[in-house]
Amino acid sequence: MEFALGDLLALDFAVIAVAAFIAGTCSGMTGFGGGMLLPPILAPIIGVQNVVPVLSFAMLMTNAHRLWLYRKHANLKLLGAVLITVVPCVVIGTSIYLDLPADMISIVLGTFLLLSIPFGRYLARRELKLGPLGLGIAGAGLGVISGTTPGTGMLWVPVLLGAGLVGEAFLATDASISIAVNLTKAVIFNQLGALPLGLLAVSLVIGAATIPGNYAARWILRRTSVRVHTRLLEAIVLIGGLSLLARPLWQ
Repeated sequence: MEFALGDLLALDFAVIAVAAFIAGTCSGMTGFGGGMLLPPILAPIIGVQNVVPVLSFAMLMTNAHRLWLYRKHANLKLLGAVLITVVPCVVIGTSIYLDLPADMISIVLGTFLLLSIPFGRYLARRELKLGPLGLGIAGAGLGVISGTTPGTGMLWVPVLLGAGLVGEAFLATDASISIAVNLTKAVIFNQLGALPLGLLAVSLVIGAATIPGNYAARWILRRTSVRVHTRLLEAIVLIGGLSLLARPLWQ
């Protein structure tokens, strides 16, 4: 649908900002979650076909801030092995996304959210051991997925852990990959007119609201179990995925 900034009420911006803060906090605690929690909230407000363009720019802001926090710890060697394949494959995935009708986008997003939970757990159980070549291959597959959907962070977690990245090195490298992915998508969407001024404003609201979530995450992590948070996040993702799959039925 055509989108104009005037289509949104002040309440819509408030809902988006609160949801973005919560998503940013979840993402700051585990390295994933921001792009997975927001689609079910954004789809009814801005239109499902606008979700990926908006989140591409917003997550670019979020991860740029996270990289700044951990900028001294990025593993440049492993990062280069990923980016050499992930960027061109993101272009392929984004091209596929732009050719999908709105109902199909809703189905793709919902299906991805539902499948990401068991597939992420499967990869974690496999305890992958990856070198630069393995990271490059993983980057190609996840690059295509990243081009068509937001929130692939859950799938990147076992891949980066399998490459031996932990702690601040994990967060810095993950943020660097996310910046490359979302910058590629944002440039494509902007060049094709899929990110007009109204949607750009929504992206700025989301990006600004997620940044304090990085600080809130540090406070929460000291007082709760990451395992409990992850299970809660998976439950929310499950509900969100089901809601997106149901959208074509009740529209």
